Amino acid sequence: MKKILLLLLLALPFVLQAQEPTAPVEKNDTVRILGVGNSWTRDSMRQLWAIAHSAGRNVIVGHAYLGGSRLEDQFLGLDDTSYCYTHAKQSQKVHSTYQYWKYKDGPAPIKEPAHGYQNGLAGIGVTLERVVSDEPWDWIIFQPEATFGGDYPRHMGQTDNGYDLRLFKERILQMLPAGTHPRIGLMVPFAYPQGNTDYRKAFLHYYNNDETPKNQAAWDVLYKLQYQRIQAVARPVATYIGADAIVNVGAAIEAAREDSALSKAGYLLQRAQNNTHLAEGLPMYIASLCYAYTLLGLQPDDIPFYPADASYTVSGDRGETLKNDFILTEALARKARELTWEAIRE
Repeated sequence: MKKILLLLLLALPFVLQAQEPTAPVEKNDTVRILGVGNSWTRDSMRQLWAIAHSAGRNVIVGHAYLGGSRLEDQFLGLDDTSYCYTHAKQSQKVHSTYQYWKYKDGPAPIKEPAHGYQNGLAGIGVTLERVVSDEPWDWIIFQPEATFGGDYPRHMGQTDNGYDLRLFKERILQMLPAGTHPRIGLMVPFAYPQGNTDYRKAFLHYYNNDETPKNQAAWDVLYKLQYQRIQAVARPVATYIGADAIVNVGAAIEAAREDSALSKAGYLLQRAQNNTHLAEGLPMYIASLCYAYTLLGLQPDDIPFYPADASYTVSGDRGETLKNDFILTEALARKARELTWEAIRE
């Protein structure tokens, strides 16, 4: 426990200082934004089209995601068409199992394949090249996995298998339509929440030298340390890959979790205690605001949209739907916009 607290204190001075939002382009220009990552990319960009449209901005939003994958897995599967990783205890083929969701003419995405993601169907999806070559993207945003804070040297070419996020970026740029020159962004992922009872042992060796915490309080400190480490390493990795922007979803989600009013929208903004996904409604709204502020130059007062009350459902530990009495009022939506704005600028 003392070791965890010491590491937490050491990490505090290095918490990420977010970039100023990117200067907006002309209002009538269409901005094409592509996310590359796992299902957290899907969650975090889910409401970006609706937010932008409400502010009078034209956007095309796409995300190529491979559920439960690391960017390292995606890199290794670019050329090795037989490369698989394990997700939800199922073998998943990287090369042709991407899910492509595209928001172009409305808030509901067009999906390829149409059925969406299904575990166990290795190879039934689309390739990354199919997604990247679909549009002359203005932005490509990379989303690392939850262990990002302890695993960052791997993104900087320090592996035995050839993985290098900068090289992965260059390979993706080669897939783009001719004459396309996108800017690059790094999405800073959120940490698992304090109080989470589904103990994420996958990152123990990054944050605690494989030493399992002895009680809930010790686990809570470890989750907080995970957040600090994620924030601390984002800028070095962004610099290494030549990123033009940092989309700090993690800072905004953490700030909302610490707010007594906003944290009521789901179990600490996630669908359940043992679920890694953001809850529908407000949590996904907060995440999408980070992209709108950073990539489109929008400000809180520019955005009238907020999600409907009906979207607030939370899954229980056994997959059942739990009732949630949280109601997102206009005042709370405004608070969420302002809190997110401040969180990514601190």
